[in-house]
Amino acid sequence: MTHLAGLFDGLFDDASLYPPASTELTEAVREHAVHRLAWYSDTVGPFVCNAERLRKLDALVQSLKLPPLDVAVVVPAGLDAVPTAVATAEQCTSLRLRAIETPIGTHGRVEVLRTLQPLTANAIVYLEIPVISVTERHVHDLNGAGLRLKLRTGGTTVDAFRSEKELARPILLCAGERLRFKCTAGLHHAVRHRDPLTMFEHHGFLNLLLAARIAAATGNLVATADALAERDPAALAYRTSDLTATDVTASRALVASLGTCSIHEPIDDLLAMGLVRRP
Repeated sequence: MTHLAGLFDGLFDDASLYPPASTELTEAVREHAVHRLAWYSDTVGPFVCNAERLRKLDALVQSLKLPPLDVAVVVPAGLDAVPTAVATAEQCTSLRLRAIETPIGTHGRVEVLRTLQPLTANAIVYLEIPVISVTERHVHDLNGAGLRLKLRTGGTTVDAFRSEKELARPILLCAGERLRFKCTAGLHHAVRHRDPLTMFEHHGFLNLLLAARIAAATGNLVATADALAERDPAALAYRTSDLTATDVTASRALVASLGTCSIHEPIDDLLAMGLVRRP
């Protein structure tokens, strides 16, 4: 069990401000502070926040007298708004900029690289590209520039969710280039499942971790998609516990983190599957 700790280390970026949780800012920050002191704190990544809320977040952290907060700044307005967002984050004395996330929009590769590559000296930089639009050229350019890929695997509408085969393809491309990527939206449970309320098909984060290992080891699209499709919790728990230390390292060499609107749900799943233990 000990070697599995690295599989979940810093895996869950706290995106509680985002749907479906949409937690109010003060409550979200207080909960994040609790997560940072909890027994599972090693699994918790930075606090995810939209660029336009940074100053309010900074003031709140100060008023609550909390330690400086690690943040991943989302810039939904796109590439043109990134420099301003970074400057704002650097002016916030109670925030530590750890990552920048922005969509590719309609910008060309030269403009993307010119804007984002200089920022990699001080933060991790993710470029969000739609799952079905990721190309070999994208992955090659990102890797060469020291950038990372962000994949959106779900959302609030059915068309935001991608099939196993659709998601397997960019994972394979990343494996071929050893490019680290982040997935977000719809990944707060360990196992692939259909949500009984929305009927949306959600990917599981354990499926994703195993698929990344398979993609790196085999380069096989079918095998990678099959790992994403597994719905048996017992089978996934067995396959995960059977990973070697080398497997864990290889999986996390690709999967940098997962954005989740709930930290408790993935931890509860891992407890129920016997993959982590409460001290």
